[in-house]
Amino acid sequence: MFEVQIRIANLEKPERSADLSLVVDTGATLSWIPRETLESLEIEPLSRLPFSLADGRSIERDVGGVLLSIDGRRAPVPVAFGEAGENALLGATALESLGLIVDPVAKKLIQRNLLALRVDLLDLRPARILLTIGE
Repeated sequence: MFEVQIRIANLEKPERSADLSLVVDTGATLSWIPRETLESLEIEPLSRLPFSLADGRSIERDVGGVLLSIDGRRAPVPVAFGEAGENALLGATALESLGLIVDPVAKKLIQRNLLALRVDLLDLRPARILLTIGE
């Protein structure tokens, strides 16, 4: 594990921002940002979701959205409202949204292209199911 410097901002008021140091944790689905930081940026919870901890316990946390920036890349990402005493983490969803992979040996993030389905394979028409019964 290692730390990276990031900036988060309110999606509706991007001038309201904060710089943070987060521990990179690819085992965490969402990034965990201290509640006091999110509230200071006027970011409000959108829902409350359950999380499974490594020790098998389950907890619930508020979840909201931020504009997250790292190394010149930025994207809207969901984040969990971390409570007092919990680590500030950069999770897998933010890493994937920004096209970043983790080099654990060099302790750095590496930029890559985002992945997409081949455009010529996209067919957004409703699927039709044909059922043939016996002959």
